Amino acid sequence: MHGININKHRTQARIIDFGDRTQPIVVDYRNSRKYFKTKHYEGTPGLNWIEFNVHHEGALNFSTDPKQLILDALFKAIEGNELFPVNYQCGQNVDTFLVRTCKPALDKLFQRGLSIQTVSGIELQLSVCLNAAAYNRSQISPAVIISQVISRLMDNLETVEGVPGVLNLCNFKANESFKHIVVRLSNLATFQLVCSTIYNNDDNRRALKGFSFACNQISDLGPLKLFGDVDYDLLDLTYNRLSSAVRLCSDLQRVRAKHLKLLENPIAKKKQYPNCLEPLKANFQIIDGVPFDKLYKMYTPLNYEIDVECDGTRIDWSNKSKLNEFKHSSDWHSFLIPDAQCEITKELLFDYISISLHPQLGEFYPCYYKYDGGEHRFLVRNCFDQIEHLVQTLNLELKIPELVNTLDDVQELNYERSIAYYLRMNVSSFKQGHVDPKQCIEQAVQKRFNAINRTLNLTQFQQTEGLEHVIVLLSSPKILGSILRMASRKFMGNCVDLRLGNNKIVSANNLRSLSLLSSLQALDLSQNWINDLSEISCLGDVPLKSLRLHGNPVCRKYSLPSEYIAAVTQIFSTLLKLDDVELSSKPGLTTQKDFLCNLSAYELTNEFLTTYLREFEQLDQRINMIKYYTENSIFTMTCSFDINRCARPSSELFKRINKYNYHSRNLVKNSLDTCRLSVGTNDIMAVLMQLPVVRHDYVSLQTDVMHYDANMIVINVIGLLRDEPDLLLAFSRQIVLHVDAVGLGIGKGARRLKIINERFNIMNPTRKQTRDGFKFCELPSQVTVKQEHEENSVDVKEHKLIIFQEITGLRPRWCTRIVQEEANWNFEVALQKFLEMQSGGELPNDAFA
Repeated sequence: MHGININKHRTQARIIDFGDRTQPIVVDYRNSRKYFKTKHYEGTPGLNWIEFNVHHEGALNFSTDPKQLILDALFKAIEGNELFPVNYQCGQNVDTFLVRTCKPALDKLFQRGLSIQTVSGIELQLSVCLNAAAYNRSQISPAVIISQVISRLMDNLETVEGVPGVLNLCNFKANESFKHIVVRLSNLATFQLVCSTIYNNDDNRRALKGFSFACNQISDLGPLKLFGDVDYDLLDLTYNRLSSAVRLCSDLQRVRAKHLKLLENPIAKKKQYPNCLEPLKANFQIIDGVPFDKLYKMYTPLNYEIDVECDGTRIDWSNKSKLNEFKHSSDWHSFLIPDAQCEITKELLFDYISISLHPQLGEFYPCYYKYDGGEHRFLVRNCFDQIEHLVQTLNLELKIPELVNTLDDVQELNYERSIAYYLRMNVSSFKQGHVDPKQCIEQAVQKRFNAINRTLNLTQFQQTEGLEHVIVLLSSPKILGSILRMASRKFMGNCVDLRLGNNKIVSANNLRSLSLLSSLQALDLSQNWINDLSEISCLGDVPLKSLRLHGNPVCRKYSLPSEYIAAVTQIFSTLLKLDDVELSSKPGLTTQKDFLCNLSAYELTNEFLTTYLREFEQLDQRINMIKYYTENSIFTMTCSFDINRCARPSSELFKRINKYNYHSRNLVKNSLDTCRLSVGTNDIMAVLMQLPVVRHDYVSLQTDVMHYDANMIVINVIGLLRDEPDLLLAFSRQIVLHVDAVGLGIGKGARRLKIINERFNIMNPTRKQTRDGFKFCELPSQVTVKQEHEENSVDVKEHKLIIFQEITGLRPRWCTRIVQEEANWNFEVALQKFLEMQSGGELPNDAFA
């Protein structure tokens, strides 16, 4: 024995029987040689078993996983050489294990003086006993066990991330067959052995469609070169220790797969990422679910570079005074808003934030939004004045507006509810490749300009490609003014039509830059938050010919169209068209395009009428309209069409109009007429099925929502329809919808509405309707085709998986298995299958996150 005496740690002779039909190992120390704190040993290790003792003396007993710390240090010390610890036993002061045929690894440990160092810096001494036990070929063999495990896994390929035929080696060391041996794919020699075993299995290798090497602490992918020049579908390398881009690109130079997964690797947190993957562009189509060519656009430092748990300086209500230290910082600052149940949607969150911002202070561009860890998170920079306002004035509280009824039964906004949040300042410096809001906005504005018709269409500006990582709050006067000044400089006299619809704009009085657009003739401000005409009065100097305001709260202030038109034209005296309706010499007779008593009714009304009228158009689909009615529903119809006003009255025309007259009910002529009053689904459907096939002119539709509350909606729609090619008819439908059921849908937030009263009127069209009717062609199947396409899209499927995971709490692999494999993307079937599996005890504990 060389070095210090270690008799106090001497292990007793013993027999190790694994109970797996292999020959026991008899540890009798016959002819053994023991070494401690030395760099040399005598002779050669031979084929017999070697015993290792790790003398930690209890220093690691308070660690979460002392064995893991020791093995990490051990495998790091042997630098990739082969080592398979057998029968690892944990002790209070000493851990022991056996190894054999590992001379290169043994030499490395002796070169270090039989000493290893843990990641926490604790130095551990090893003692080695050569020839501790004799070896025979019937004893346990790590290489044989690994070969058997690989063979079984290749016989049972799995479906991972929707890809069938995947060899799943995720967390390989945890395989139950390795309970007596330690197998680490982080060890290069072990990884090489595993890959060689796979490669040599010719029978099953041809069936492979992909590999999952996730959660194995791999840092060197050299052994994967064996699988080069073959096209695979998936290569999952997530949760490993890949840090070198040069080595990664070299090791995967000949490896090809449709989808490469790299999340939770150190390489993904480097500032060169994702540009460092450019050499692999021809090898992989998708990286972490993002197409390679869009990887740069979808990159976010919150996923890769920043750890909000520890990076930066935390600022909350208790240390607001420290905020001034960051006054001149140009680094990224993170907003973190707790919302454990995710009650606030992304859209609502930024609505609330836009309300909190000071209208006279600087521009505020949230970037890289994500919801993670029960928090809404996003980054900002170069907006200290707004941050100071939110911290010092609003005390880091996000006010949540709620509508409440006063004693006078008037609805008012209440701001009593609020959410406290906090910041982390200087979480990251601004680096090349990070998003620059101003540059993104400028490029987005350029994309929205159509030089052919000279239209700058900024409708729903946030949806523009290139703004995926930037939130543009056009409700902020500063931001809206800045963007339009940019547009004015770019397009000057080239823009004749500016569209700003659906942008939550509250005021346009700061848009003096529009005067620079000298050729501007049309302005669209529809579907915004403009509450009063005074908010756009400063635009009166712009000689507009067309203005769209419908869908704004201001429209509710006028009970008559004539009042509305008079108030608007008092500001815009040059207008020829308002809300797509030409202004005649008799403004009192002109109708608004849409008149809503409540803005909340806009989306519901549009969705309902479009679906309802399209089903009425198609005779084979008309029977499905039974779902809109109940046994208590009432339907009446009137036909006041005067055939004598037609240019060419004929007997054929008379027959066609009679189809409507047959069901017409005229109380003026006969006040006791009840036979044409249809009550209940059967009577109503009998009438609808007898009416002719028609086609509606959707451009001509004008809607009036006369009543809207939580229980009832009253809709009046007028427009033009065509009964066969040469007969144009004006129509109106007055529909009363009543809430039939609530608490529906997966989230129990949906409600079902039924028609309780409907009146259908057929009339002669006006000259204007005849002149302008059916000038624009709209394909009736457009909506259906779009819905079918969206139902099968990748985004919809991904959304189903996310919702399923939220509802069930299952891990992603199990969600994919049930939703895709068991239910073929049918959400209801998937939920039913989940309940069956849960009640039948088919879901293990580790299936849940």
